[in-house]
Amino acid sequence: MIKGITNIKEEYKIGAKKRQFILDKAVEFITAKNPKFGTQGDRHNFLLDKVGLTETEYLECLNKATNGEVVRQALS
Repeated sequence: MIKGITNIKEEYKIGAKKRQFILDKAVEFITAKNPKFGTQGDRHNFLLDKVGLTETEYLECLNKATNGEVVRQALS
């Protein structure tokens, strides 16, 4: 069991058939303008600790959320 996750359905876990749904929702969550979601650091911690994203999945979602800017900055 992933630390911090208590009730995630099997179809949403890493490698499962509906995992992409979670990743798409994570992109929406990262880009949401609602201040009640906290800072990007808060969102990062929530997605890793509570939702169960891996660091790689989080970085992929962040890259999608910034239209590839994360990778461009890393390569420059």
